[in-house]
Amino acid sequence: MKTGEQSTETIKMVDRALKVLDALRFEREGIGVNAIAKKCDINPSTAFRILKTLESNSWVFQFNDGRYIGGEKLSFILGNDNLFLALKEVASIVMERYTAQFNQAMNLIVRDGTHCYIIQQSRTKNLVDYIPPLYSDLPFYASAGGKILLSELPINLADGIIHSCNMVPLTNHTITDVEKFWQELREVAKQGYAIDHKESADNGSCIAVSVRDSTGSTIAALSFSGFIGVKDKEDLLKYLPVLNEASGEISKSLFKSWKH
Repeated sequence: MKTGEQSTETIKMVDRALKVLDALRFEREGIGVNAIAKKCDINPSTAFRILKTLESNSWVFQFNDGRYIGGEKLSFILGNDNLFLALKEVASIVMERYTAQFNQAMNLIVRDGTHCYIIQQSRTKNLVDYIPPLYSDLPFYASAGGKILLSELPINLADGIIHSCNMVPLTNHTITDVEKFWQELREVAKQGYAIDHKESADNGSCIAVSVRDSTGSTIAALSFSGFIGVKDKEDLLKYLPVLNEASGEISKSLFKSWKH
């Protein structure tokens, strides 16, 4: 092949890859290889090779059923929708396994502006799990996940969110003083985990850690939740190693190029 021909072919492949990325740019539910090939007017085998190359470099994300959406370097930086979709997909498998192993419910919590809510959860086979329903909007100031999500934010942003909350007491243990809550957040940032011990429910406790992206930034909180009757919150620390392990699995699956 002549040099000129090779350059032309290289440009064609780049053009095809850009068409694939453009086709995925506004996808919210995901799309399969054949549909992408049809949209981009390219051979399915070519589409497959392009997608695998893009996936290995975090430009696209593939669901377990084969569908693709924009990945970390494309859609994740344009908005949270695709990130949350991918998080739910990846976390579900990990959370179900850890719940089955430790017989303890888990929640995956994310921040959307001044709100934090549960986007994924795994439940035990017990008759009742004492955890809020999926998609519940949790109070930042009275939940372990909320504390995690605020603990590493820039001070001005965290302060704005804190002052947007109506810090009403949910129990006798709820932190409602802003300065005391800031002290709590500093401790959470230092120790790398957060605990809600009877702060949101009179007899309930939970422990949460960060789920991080490829740069090490917190994108979600993962918790073991629904503990009832815990007398000493230090008892929850025995779950910290496995909770960090589960969080690490989610990050590695979501960001395949992520390194320790």
